Formats: sequence, C-alpha cells, structure tokens
Amino acid sequence: MEEPEMQLKVKKVTDKFTESLYVLANEPSVALFRLQEHVRRSLPELAQHKSDMQSWEEQSQGAIYTVEYACRYWNSWNFGLENAEETRE
Repeated sequence: MEEPEMQLKVKKVTDKFTESLYVLANEPSVALFRLQEHVRRSLPELAQHKSDMQSWEEQSQGAIYTVEYACRYWNSWNFGLENAEETRE
C-alpha cells in the first residue's frame, strides 16, 4: 500500500472515531447525568439559603409586629393626651 493511501485510511478512521466520541459525550443520557450531578451538588446549598431566608422572614415579621404595636400604642397615648388637654381647658 502506498503512503498517501494509508494516510487517507488512517484519517478516515480517526475522523469516525472522533465523531463517535463526540456523539457519545453529547448523548442525552449523558446530559441528564450531568444535570443530575449538578442538582446533587447544588441542592444542599440551596436548601441552606431557603432555611436562612425563612429565618430572616420570621425575624422581620417579628420586628414589623413590634413597630406596628408601638405605633398603635403611641397613637392611643397621643389621643389620650389630647383628650386630657381638652378636659383640662
């Protein structure tokens, strides 16, 4: 066999091999596996963020309740002072 002919055959074989590897690497089941691995690695961190956000929400709801209560108390106290001043006059 001649050298150029052999090189052509080797090139065809390597091209087919490369194409086969590319198809295998990008097969849908491989993509799903990679997605599953990503979710498996990311899920604990996302769960921790969710827990932190829920904790912050509870704390902020408590602070909002405290401020609303203080405002109602302040308004009722001012109303009482206004009534007392009117009565005194």
